Amino acid sequence: MMILFLGFMAAPVPALAAEPFPEVRAKAHVVMEFETGLVLDARRADEPLPPASMTKMMTEYLVLEKIRSGEIGWEDRVRISARAAGIDEAQVYLVAGEEWTIRQLFEAMAVYSANDAAVALAEHLAGSEETFVKWMNEKAKELEMTNTHFRNSTGLNEASYPDPPKAEGKHVMSARDAANLARRLLLDFPEAKEIISKPRITFRGREYSNWNWMLPGMSQAYHGLDGVKTGFTNEAGYCFAGTAERDGMRLVTVVMGTGSQSARFQETRRLLDAGFENFALKSLIFEDKPVPGYMERIPVPNGVARDVAVAADRTLVLPVRKDQMKKYTFRITYTRKVVAPLTAGTPVAEVTVLYDGKKIPGVEPVRLVVRESVEEAGWVRLFFRKLGDTISGWFD
Repeated sequence: MMILFLGFMAAPVPALAAEPFPEVRAKAHVVMEFETGLVLDARRADEPLPPASMTKMMTEYLVLEKIRSGEIGWEDRVRISARAAGIDEAQVYLVAGEEWTIRQLFEAMAVYSANDAAVALAEHLAGSEETFVKWMNEKAKELEMTNTHFRNSTGLNEASYPDPPKAEGKHVMSARDAANLARRLLLDFPEAKEIISKPRITFRGREYSNWNWMLPGMSQAYHGLDGVKTGFTNEAGYCFAGTAERDGMRLVTVVMGTGSQSARFQETRRLLDAGFENFALKSLIFEDKPVPGYMERIPVPNGVARDVAVAADRTLVLPVRKDQMKKYTFRITYTRKVVAPLTAGTPVAEVTVLYDGKKIPGVEPVRLVVRESVEEAGWVRLFFRKLGDTISGWFD
């Protein structure tokens, strides 16, 4: 197996490039690039912690999934149960027996973090919140949220429930899982952004403001920020899953266990500032093109053609550290012996991106494939080719 190390001009980011990021006053945090899902910075990222109302991102995901499948519609009406009406903390004061549309309840949950609206939606979709919680945990496994377990649809402490769902285990989510969930919510359901980015809604004639103070027009507005979900309980502290886009790159941040409402936004601002200042999204390898700095053709010793063009089978886009260009290399590993016959599209090698000589976690190798078919040469052709090469060598 042959391995080549080749430098290139652009610099993708290592999995945990802590250097350009500030110390964050939070129990845990993550900075993730949206398109690739690569983590740029993290601390205690995989520690299961109480997520408070960031839980509702999963409730939103499941509602949007049911709407996408056609099982429910935005204008379907939901009858409010006495149990949902009795939920405490942030609420829009639903009354047992009244009806609201799924859209109205979804907006109340996503914008104002209304717990009664979340429970009403859970009961409507699954028949009971307990069944809905099972769906939540199943979806968490499907999304590879390995340090997450849900006990309810809201993130509330059980003391805030008149009749909490019967579920085992602790209600926890890691910062990495929260970032992944926020990313998948917007990636799988881009239409959600229109709702979660609303600064305020009107419900029953009363105005309710978004708890996300970093939205446009809010007290801590941040240019390019348009989501996703805040959370608070005494146990969880002040949490926030945020996302912002600038200059063609979107970042997702999560802070958990900060000390105040303002602190969760201040820490998010510091992380976003560092991310946008130090990183940019770049295409490093292009589909159907040779790898930069690498030979465009490789020899085929026994082919009718002496060599064959090779190219990448996909485009590789990575977040690039702006101030570091020379720490990155390509490692090209041949995955098969290059001998004829060869069919166009046959993979012959893999390109791995390295940072400081180490593979970047989460970045899968790009395959190199031959661009043309090559027939096997007969022994007569190979004999006279060898003879010609030998004679030519006498005069070099």
